[in-house]
Amino acid sequence: TRIQFQSSRSKQEGTMAESLITLAKAYLEHIEQGNTDAVIGCYAPHAVQIELPNRLKAKGDRRGVAQMAADLEKSRTLLSNQSYEVLEYAERGCYLIVEVNWRGTLAVPVGTLAAGNEMVAHSAIAFSFEDGKIVRQRNYDCFEEF
Repeated sequence: TRIQFQSSRSKQEGTMAESLITLAKAYLEHIEQGNTDAVIGCYAPHAVQIELPNRLKAKGDRRGVAQMAADLEKSRTLLSNQSYEVLEYAERGCYLIVEVNWRGTLAVPVGTLAAGNEMVAHSAIAFSFEDGKIVRQRNYDCFEEF
């Protein structure tokens, strides 16, 4: 993970950026661990997640917190594990973009991939925060062929 702060930032701005990065890292770690309650705890009750069109969801998706929780539980039956490699962060105020490589080991076949094969996506996740919680999330997922 490469995190760089401009020297022109005030100490308060640098601290806020570090706080948002810490929140985003914890969020991704909770997903890797399969801890649905902890993931959902990262969201404000009125949060929304927008998934832009991709290979898995041709029309994209828009979810509230309840649907996100249900989808996280469902993913536990589809994946035996998953991980995020964080490549870069960029932030401004309460807005944070995280560029990641995601890898998931399949528990069931998907497309041409068999159970046990790895699915890979190159992604950018844009977060908006209020009071230390995610209020809006946009996922830009580019899946490798499967």
